[in-house]
Amino acid sequence: FAMDYLAAASQCAIHLSRLAEELIIWASQPFGFVRMPDTLSTGSSIMPQKKNPDAAELVRGHAGRIIGCATALMVTMKGLPLAYSKDMQDDKPPVFEAAGLLDLCLAAAAGMIADSRFEVARMRQAAELGYATATDLADWLVREADIPFREAHHITGTAVRLAESRGVALDALSLDEFKGIDSRIDERVFAALSVDASVAARASYGGTAPDQVRQRVAEARSELGMDE
Repeated sequence: FAMDYLAAASQCAIHLSRLAEELIIWASQPFGFVRMPDTLSTGSSIMPQKKNPDAAELVRGHAGRIIGCATALMVTMKGLPLAYSKDMQDDKPPVFEAAGLLDLCLAAAAGMIADSRFEVARMRQAAELGYATATDLADWLVREADIPFREAHHITGTAVRLAESRGVALDALSLDEFKGIDSRIDERVFAALSVDASVAARASYGGTAPDQVRQRVAEARSELGMDE
């Protein structure tokens, strides 16, 4: 059971570490997607304007220690016979250490999510850059115009190059410009080219569609007994 717990703790720590890494990147100046709470950050000792995401960095670091605890016990157990050996007395320290670290990580992660301020407008602006809906255009061509994906890929590339040359987004191209690329494109294509439509289109289990996200959150809250 000690190994089972440490395996589960390691998996949980990995998820928390990845979340922490996202928050660290998003809080950096080039992204600016999130402002971390002052209570979980510190100022830089050198740069007055800098805000260090200490809690997120510690979560990321503690995850390595938790994985190390699991590894330590597994290495201890790997050479033992199936009967009890005194080596097993070393099973407790890694469990206690991992449990304490994981408790800190969970508390820090919960605090970061609850108290951070997400810059939604900036995130939307970033989502609209880089022709992220180009894949949606290719999918639309396959689904609605019955075009093989290889050909749809080529058509989409042509549309992206045209939009790039004009310095506009895909949905800023006119219908005539789309038809100039391929006559099978009609006005319905514009419904597939917005960021909102792209997000909503991923409606399979665990997808990005708002309804799917709400359902998965509700399931998680129920599993954790948070709605009781």
